[in-house]
Amino acid sequence: MYKTTINAFIISLLCLNAVNAQDNSKFEYKSRPKEFENFEFRNDSIFPKRAVLQNVASKTFVSKLPYPMIFIHGLNSNSDTWNTSLNYFDSQYGYTYGGRFDFCLNADGNNATTNKNFYPTPGADIAAFESTVIDGDYYLVNFDVKVDGSFGTNVLSNQSAIAKQGVALKKAIERVLQLTGKDKVILVGHSMGGLCSREYLQNAANWQSDNKHHVAKLLTVGTPHGGSNKSDSGLGWFAGIDTSSEAIRDLKTSYYYSGDAGRFLFGGIEVNNSNNMNDHLFGTDFYNIDVNCNGTIGESVLGLNQKPIDNLIDFSNVIGRLTGGTSDGVVDEPSSNMNQYFPALTYPAKLFYFNSGFDFVENHTELPGYYYQIMQGLDEPNFKELAYEVETNKNYIGYTTIQENSSSADNDFYKFTVLANMSANITMSSIVTSVMSASILDSAGAAVGTIQNNSGSGLNFTRNLVPGTYYLKVTSTTPTNTNYQTPYQFMITTTLATQDNLLSNAKFYPNPVKNILNFENSNFNKATVFTVLGQELKSFEFGEDTNTKSIDMSTYSKGIYMIVLEKDGQQQTIKVVKE
Repeated sequence: MYKTTINAFIISLLCLNAVNAQDNSKFEYKSRPKEFENFEFRNDSIFPKRAVLQNVASKTFVSKLPYPMIFIHGLNSNSDTWNTSLNYFDSQYGYTYGGRFDFCLNADGNNATTNKNFYPTPGADIAAFESTVIDGDYYLVNFDVKVDGSFGTNVLSNQSAIAKQGVALKKAIERVLQLTGKDKVILVGHSMGGLCSREYLQNAANWQSDNKHHVAKLLTVGTPHGGSNKSDSGLGWFAGIDTSSEAIRDLKTSYYYSGDAGRFLFGGIEVNNSNNMNDHLFGTDFYNIDVNCNGTIGESVLGLNQKPIDNLIDFSNVIGRLTGGTSDGVVDEPSSNMNQYFPALTYPAKLFYFNSGFDFVENHTELPGYYYQIMQGLDEPNFKELAYEVETNKNYIGYTTIQENSSSADNDFYKFTVLANMSANITMSSIVTSVMSASILDSAGAAVGTIQNNSGSGLNFTRNLVPGTYYLKVTSTTPTNTNYQTPYQFMITTTLATQDNLLSNAKFYPNPVKNILNFENSNFNKATVFTVLGQELKSFEFGEDTNTKSIDMSTYSKGIYMIVLEKDGQQQTIKVVKE
């Protein structure tokens, strides 16, 4: 017979006594010994962690990628799960590692209560620990962290609620935008890490201070979009998974004994009895049933698959298949296919498969190491509406990969803006696919001039443009399964088609700046300081006869700022690092 509801009643009282107000305004990084950041201490052994290269100066680093990437691991795992692929990216492409964001998601050590508060709020469940982070190509999020900031799972941090993961991810994205000066990021989540990403994206309360999410792409790898009931099976127990944890509660497609739908994904009332959220015939039930982690239970929660999602994100899914099957051993299809739960997406998620040759148990945990499929999933958007925004007069790299329909061409779209009548020269090099073409499209998608084909490994053409938004469309007609190994390079060089730019001769120093930012040969009469998130901080007006100008930056926090210089309808944006 089913157990009584006494345990649920006790848990209800405990949860109701938790901190009800979610106060995320109190946030600071928690200090820890430096060795905790760089090493894992396990019994009598020491394991080094991926470390930021100390000889890489962030202020001189210039990424060739349109956006930085953030990698998020899955259930009962840690950031090391990405090492095989990241080691390949480092050696093959020369990527720069920007650092790791470590979070303990059960910082009070109490499994019976939960909240989304940050340290130093008393009783907070989330603590973000100090780490070395720099301007880089990619970053890691790690939940395998103890209360003291060392690595380990003794408080079930990497088996905590997905609602808390989404709040933590907000802080990581905020810091990455500050470090890189970029407007968006690319999220890559393995297993539950994909649901962490969706928790951030589908809850506006988690977004940045300008009320935008700043995500260009989401790649999920073996993610149970429809849930999975297999992690609390014998396979899960063998891997050390606690079947009473918040994560197991949230990952459920349905509860074992009551049979009702998993609350986190499909919604319902936070009630634990024989008909609701009942998963354990004997023994301890879930430590708590506060699915949305707000300190109150008994509410009717909206499931993640019931919440809207931004259609202007480039979605991709990497899906594992065992030999002769349609499952990776942990996540079944169609659960790993996001399109099953969002059938009305304007731009459906692209699907890429890893098919095991001789694997009959599981390849779920191996998926983060299959960099070929990950590179397919990371391919640039193939619709102009999802295009990655790039700057003119800057060198970038892009990738040619085989698409989900292996007979299709690989189309990559980039977006750029010109503010005056410009001559735009497109130069491309390191082309390894046999047939590549490029063209410029206007804001409506109409071609400006003819399509240009490659000549060997290069491609070059020029178009005259009026002020507006444009797209660079790059097409690889017959991609092969090795093209991804060599990225193509491109630059959009713009010069004024008529008179010289009134602002082009302005010089500014020092950069990085501590106090006063000076300008010489400066024709502009207005300067406006913005954060990298687009928040306007202050405007400065200057007289026409003032050739030497300055801006006091001493009161601003450390980070990257964008300053827009203006004169006679022309604008120039400069990036300044505040020390």
